[in-house]
Amino acid sequence: YKSLIPDGVKVMAMVKAFSYGSGLFEVAKLLQHHHVDYLAVAYADEGVELRQNGIHAPIMVMNPETYTFDNIIEYRLEPVIYSFKTLELFSKAVSRLGYSEYPFHLKIDTGMHRLGFTNKELEKLIERLQQLPWLKNKSVFSHLAATENKNEDKFTKKQVSNLTYAAQQLQSTSKEKILIHILNSAGIERFSEYSFDMVRLGIGLYGISNSGILKEKLMPVLSLRTIVSQVRELEDGATVGYNRKGRFEHGGKMAVIPIGYADGIM
Repeated sequence: YKSLIPDGVKVMAMVKAFSYGSGLFEVAKLLQHHHVDYLAVAYADEGVELRQNGIHAPIMVMNPETYTFDNIIEYRLEPVIYSFKTLELFSKAVSRLGYSEYPFHLKIDTGMHRLGFTNKELEKLIERLQQLPWLKNKSVFSHLAATENKNEDKFTKKQVSNLTYAAQQLQSTSKEKILIHILNSAGIERFSEYSFDMVRLGIGLYGISNSGILKEKLMPVLSLRTIVSQVRELEDGATVGYNRKGRFEHGGKMAVIPIGYADGIM
């Protein structure tokens, strides 16, 4: 992935959801060893756990719940601010605890329509941010909706255009550089020209290419394995399992494997 982006572009690695199930601390420790620029988690408790285990790299919290703001500040985590409500509550928490220039990240809704400020709210947002000098806007970013789908490339480019406009407006009133980032894993593969200042490497980090472009160059980091506990020969009409849902009308061979709900298999 680094070979696709220009020199100097930072990499934010997604370690949310226990690093996609592969071990939160283990993966974060390895990434920190290789000097990753940023880590990103979904919730504050994931970031707190990383800090408590010696991870000192910058950590962005993508879904900061308001009741976790004190913990976020205590453990030097950087929240995503996506609404005026979260902005006001976080601002009050930082002010109450006496911090200055506390870093945060602004999310712009460019078309995904999940979280974020719209461009129509920019003027009001900029005006409010100028009244909160104890906060420091580290980055402005958005989330692409369909980077792996060639049929949606026009929409993807419109999202990039919307973010570029928002970033220009925010930067024009800031004395310090505000990082811009929008590319996810598939975006890095297909739209590296929009790398801006940083990219967010998610599922690709774990060896999966949603676009298929890097499929032959990636190695899956995880595999799910089990064993066969017992092999049985069943008679005609035999049934297996609860509610007799498994039916062998003509008999056959059955193998039992010790894997199921606890392992994520429905």
